[in-house]
Amino acid sequence: MKRMNRDELADYIRSIDAAQYTQQRNYLGGSTRLSEYITRGAISLPQVRALLLETNTPGASYKLINELSWREYWQLVWQVRGNDIFDYIRPVTATLRPGIPEAVLSATTGIHALDAGIHQLIDTGYIDNHMRMWLAGLVCNIAHCDWKTGADWMHSYLIDGDFASNHLSWQWVAGSYTGKAYLPQQDNINIYTKSSQRQSYLDQPYSVIDSMPVPPELLAITQTLPKHSSHLPTETITLSELKDAPEILLYSPWTLDTQWRQDSTALKILLIDKDMFGGGQYSQNVIDSIMWFMNEIPDIKVLCATPADVATLSARLIRKDYPGINGWPGKVDKPDKLYQNVPAKFYPSFSAFWKQVQKSQ
Repeated sequence: MKRMNRDELADYIRSIDAAQYTQQRNYLGGSTRLSEYITRGAISLPQVRALLLETNTPGASYKLINELSWREYWQLVWQVRGNDIFDYIRPVTATLRPGIPEAVLSATTGIHALDAGIHQLIDTGYIDNHMRMWLAGLVCNIAHCDWKTGADWMHSYLIDGDFASNHLSWQWVAGSYTGKAYLPQQDNINIYTKSSQRQSYLDQPYSVIDSMPVPPELLAITQTLPKHSSHLPTETITLSELKDAPEILLYSPWTLDTQWRQDSTALKILLIDKDMFGGGQYSQNVIDSIMWFMNEIPDIKVLCATPADVATLSARLIRKDYPGINGWPGKVDKPDKLYQNVPAKFYPSFSAFWKQVQKSQ
């Protein structure tokens, strides 16, 4: 899907048939593909909702807005729980293997639709949500591996990668969030990928899948993920060139909003944390995604450094809020939310959050 500028994106959202989305969302190709724009901060959730409701009724839009609300929920969990999201929110009693099946890394799981999904993820940086759940379920609940390595693997490829949405979804699938694990099953995969594979190790009733031993195809695991052959941008500004700047608008890879403080005359800087994005931690698709959205912002320059480096500058720093950059220096502009009146606390399930949303309306 070709990336869209701000005006094209607005027109696209207006063109979405929300009722059709509700019917097709679980099938491959049934997503809106808005997630990359939301992850990069190019558009906010309230803006998506407002554009959607210009051409769709609230009733027809209910499911899509509900799905957008999951993202706000995960962000709230990250905001409240901090680094807890990278560990087990709820302990599990099962003995788990540390690592990820080698068959997942090489797309040789033997489940044809999932192997195709892995190739798509590696080649494009994107897969539909249902495919993400099947793959996470395969790693966590069929191969019986710790969810952490699998979550890091998938996140390193995702052009819409957000730690809250990705890692907490892996926890949800693994059963370490709500306590109920999600199992992939061949009939379900066949229906929603419109495939017809039979006689695989997942071609069993759920009761059998839930208790079967690890399939031979998934026995070999690795604890070390391979590094990506990616590179950071070379046309960058240096810290020394910023030492006399009076004011800097500090952008992150998740807050690339073309409309943010448009009238400001401050220097615009995208900070790419070299400790996070250097060294092959992320695919080139991820780096290219960040750079594409950055290039939509006029006169912005790239700085490859660390937040601690930026903190040494004498400039007045201003940035937008995002849970992943709470340690960055600067004055913080709060983000727009779908549900401004929902108290910022930990809700142990989406349903608990959603009840609070209804109460706060």
